[in-house]
Amino acid sequence: MRYLIFTLTILGATQLIAQNTSKPKPIPQKPKYDTTRFVLVDGGSFKMGTSEYVELHETPAHEVTVKPFIIGKTEVTFDEYDKYMLATKQDTARKSMWGRGKQPAISVSWLDAVAYCNWLSVQEGFSKCYVIEGEKVLWNDTAKGYRLPTEAEWEYAARGGNKSKMTLYAGSKEIDEVAWYKDNSGAQTHPVASKKPNELGLYDMNGNVWEWVWDIYDWNYYKYSPQDNPRGPEVGTYRVMRGGAFYNEEKHVHIPTRQNSYVVFKQNSVGFRIARTYFP
Repeated sequence: MRYLIFTLTILGATQLIAQNTSKPKPIPQKPKYDTTRFVLVDGGSFKMGTSEYVELHETPAHEVTVKPFIIGKTEVTFDEYDKYMLATKQDTARKSMWGRGKQPAISVSWLDAVAYCNWLSVQEGFSKCYVIEGEKVLWNDTAKGYRLPTEAEWEYAARGGNKSKMTLYAGSKEIDEVAWYKDNSGAQTHPVASKKPNELGLYDMNGNVWEWVWDIYDWNYYKYSPQDNPRGPEVGTYRVMRGGAFYNEEKHVHIPTRQNSYVVFKQNSVGFRIARTYFP
């Protein structure tokens, strides 16, 4: 009897060990993006634009759905952009009276911004999103590299995505908590992330500098925009900027604020933020 009990005990232990070894614990997967620099925005639907407009091209409010995407926590800074300028042997002597460092990169055209996205993609081992031929740019949407957010992605992220608290400004109902604008900026840019972030952990979505997005501009586009993942009109002369800047009055720094200019336009109030398509 003792021998039988001993044998059964050994068999039981052997089976338990076998069960434990047959189901190894899964190895935690590393995030497919740098969580110190970027935020993964879950997809969802929202009302883009507004019916309480300051400018007519902010209307009408319309239903939009976007897929998940990755977006920078801050605007691209001089620290980041100057690495590209040096690597590509471009002039970095353009001094700003407000310094460089953690201030948002300024005097960056739309074409400069997409070129930077391609360069950074190569540096970090991703496929380039853009084919650039002069002022003609094609977007390869199967590429895993860096790109500009679409206007719909930008606004969804500014509103806080599916964590939105429906505030007028990105992260607050009080503009001074989240934005550098005419009344508090001292007529200059300020280091990124020096104000409160929004619900997603994104900084300076309003104020500081205008941010280029992918879309071609049409003042009437919201009236015929598709609902699913809109990317702007197919043809046009100008590209869209969002968010307002340090010199704008409060009414021009709310979330629906839009602006536009040529792809070669550069100004000390214009910068950009980068994004990536999320491939699970």
